[in-house]
Parts: sequence; C-alpha cells; structure tokens
Amino acid sequence: MRVYFDNAASTPIRDEVSQFLKSGDAEEFYNPSSVHQEGQKSRIKINQARDLVSDIFECQTENILFTSSGTEACNYIISHAIHSYKIENILYLETEHSAVIDTIYSTNAKRVKCQMTRDGVINLADLENQLKCLSGKTLVCVMLINNETGVLQPIEDISKICRKYEALLFSDMIQALGKIDILQAVSLADFASFASHKIGGLHGVGLVYMRDSQPVFKQVYGGEQEFGRKAGTENVIGITAFQIALEACLSKMESEQANNKKIYKKLFEGVSQISKNIAIPSIAAEKDESISTLIFPGLKSENIIIALDIEGIAVSAGAACSSGKIGGSHVLRALKYNENEINSAIRVSFGWHNYPEQVDFFLKTLNNTLDGMNFNF
Repeated sequence: MRVYFDNAASTPIRDEVSQFLKSGDAEEFYNPSSVHQEGQKSRIKINQARDLVSDIFECQTENILFTSSGTEACNYIISHAIHSYKIENILYLETEHSAVIDTIYSTNAKRVKCQMTRDGVINLADLENQLKCLSGKTLVCVMLINNETGVLQPIEDISKICRKYEALLFSDMIQALGKIDILQAVSLADFASFASHKIGGLHGVGLVYMRDSQPVFKQVYGGEQEFGRKAGTENVIGITAFQIALEACLSKMESEQANNKKIYKKLFEGVSQISKNIAIPSIAAEKDESISTLIFPGLKSENIIIALDIEGIAVSAGAACSSGKIGGSHVLRALKYNENEINSAIRVSFGWHNYPEQVDFFLKTLNNTLDGMNFNF
C-alpha cells in the first residue's frame, strides 16, 4: 500500500486528464503558430483554454498569460510590474515562496518586509503604516495560502489597504486554486499566479492573471507568442490538460473541500493523541485544511521521511523547490522556530484522491516510527 501525502508539491494527474491523454485527441497537436490547418487546430485549443480561464476570472483574454511553470509566472509578474509600472518598493512577507523572494532579491527595488503574527498572518496595521511611509510606486506580494503551513491571508483587507495607497497587489495563488472561491480572490488582486500540476494537470504549465488592460512586457525573446509577452512555442497539450483539470477541480471543489476537512480533523486529533510534544505551526490561524507541517523536536526530518517512505507513505520536509537548499525551511524560520525545530519538521498535504483510512494508516505508522526513533513522547 502506498499513501501519497505530498500534494502541495505536486498532485497526481486527474482521471479526466488521464482520459484525455489516452484519447486520440491528444495525438493531434502541432505548432500553434503555423498557418496550416493542423497548426490552427492547435491554436484553437489554446484559445479555448484561455477563454475558459478569462471567463472564470472575468477578465480580458489577453490578460491571461500561459508560462512554463508557476515559478516563471511569479518571475514574470514581478518583472512586469517593475518595468511597466516603475515599481520602486516591494513589500512582502518572509513566508513567501522562493519563486517570489528570490525574484524580489534579483531586482533593484527597495525591499520591505511586512510584519506578521506568530502564526504567519500579515500584520495589517504594519502594512498600512509601511505603505503610508513609502515614497514611489509599491508592489505588495502576499501568498494567499502558504505552501508549508496552509495559512490563509486576509486578501480582502489587504486589497483595501493597497488600493487606499495606490499600491499594486500580487498574490501567489498557486496553492489556492480549487480550495477557495478563486473568483473573489482574483478580483481583489492586480496580479495572480497559478500552476497546472497543483490541481491535477501536467507539469510545465503556469498561468499569469493580470487585471485590466496591461502594457506588453516581454521577458523571453525570440517570438511573438502570448500576445507578444512570451516567446516560445506553447505547450499545447499541457495547456489543454490544464483546462481539463481546472474544470474538474472547480466542479468538485465543494466535495473535495469537505473531504480535506474530514481528513485534517482526523490527522489533528490523531497527532494530538500520539504526543503533546508534536507541534503544528499556525494551528490557531485560519488555514487551508489540506496543508500542515508537523514538528518532532529531537528528531531529523530526513530520518522521519525516509522511515515513512519505506513503510509506504510519501511526505516531504517542506517546499519541494527548496528541498536541495541547506538551512531548512525559511517559512518556519520566519515564524521564529529554532534551528532544531526547523530541522525536525515534515509537511503533510492532502488531495482529492486521499481518504480517512489513509490517515489511520499514517498515524499508526508514524507512532511506530517515532517509537523506534526513541521520540520523547
């Protein structure tokens, strides 16, 4: 038996996408920039996907940009804002994904960290005070659902403050798609990023949402694809699969939310029964039930992960994009956990394919694993 609890890193392909890939429809893709009939059929597929997304987000089709990943989407948004709107300041949370933080640090803009609560929720008073004091145009970067703790940021309050001081708001919504009312969230931001493989689509497709009419900014040169914004032949199969996965996850969101809530309740209660010494960061904050980090003081993350993997359970030590970095989770460090705690954390994240009995198996296996490691219960 294998149990996959690393959905925040990547989800399995949805059945609807799998059926598409096995069908004859997946064999008829050509270069969408070609003028012949084969090429134009591929162009129609991209247009259909873009039309669906723009209808969902209630925006113009040219304000939807397909990229090669969620990371590229985050990079593009920050670079576009800086070059097109002459951004002088970037205000951000230390718990942002590395795709956002590393991009911010690659710019010449003034970098300003916004204060947070102990659980990682933005300090709205500090946000307003910072914007009040900054001179020049400001971009505010706030991830909607954190990819390690599941914390949900108050996007409506953040948006109101940004508009009051004419700051632009970029929200990394990669972990939020299919989990909350995405239309409402998107309507509150100037820019948002998404990724196909977080909702059951294929790897290699990201998406940028831009509010209103936007200047054309190009970060990759060599062609005029994507309304002149991004050169390179589009990933037609991946974009089509993203459309299929998006339709599926939105149509099933209510039932999948209920399933995640049920699984999370069982996880929380079970972990609490195993030991009071297991810490769950951000437990007091409003959060998405599909993502949780567990801290086991005195043990090493990699030892727990390997032991669980051997027994048939896949979890992670945090963001997969940062797994090769030395120093542990920057998210937990930002939440003031010490180095021993940071290095003893694992992330457990659920998806639509998980069910309560798998949590029972996880809890039993975890208890046995900790006992074998002489954990201080």
